[in-house]
Amino acid sequence: MTTLERRSRSQMWMNRFIAWLIIFVSFFALSFKAYAAEIQMGSNGMLVFEPCELTVAVGESVTFVNNELRPHNVMFADHDELSHGDLAFMAGESFDVTFEKAGDYYFQCDPHAGAGMKGVIHVS
Repeated sequence: MTTLERRSRSQMWMNRFIAWLIIFVSFFALSFKAYAAEIQMGSNGMLVFEPCELTVAVGESVTFVNNELRPHNVMFADHDELSHGDLAFMAGESFDVTFEKAGDYYFQCDPHAGAGMKGVIHVS
């Protein structure tokens, strides 16, 4: 194999490597969601969401984390597709909710709604 053939072959492999690297980086860059905030379910010995009011941008996600005085769930008024009806019993258990449309999203913990465990997320 001549020097020219070796350079050509090396160039071909380098081009393939760069193409795969670009694909790999693009895949991961596009697959990550924009996380805006975290809401604790139960805080400081109280049946509350902390914070109970939040503003995020369209496309961002909010992570709900089970904290104190369990079990909890998150039910959104008029948005069943966003609700997490299963009770979270374990401390640290969490789930994400992504908001694709602007608006005000009112939510509550069904077992503790009577105690005032409610909140709102403003999406702009």
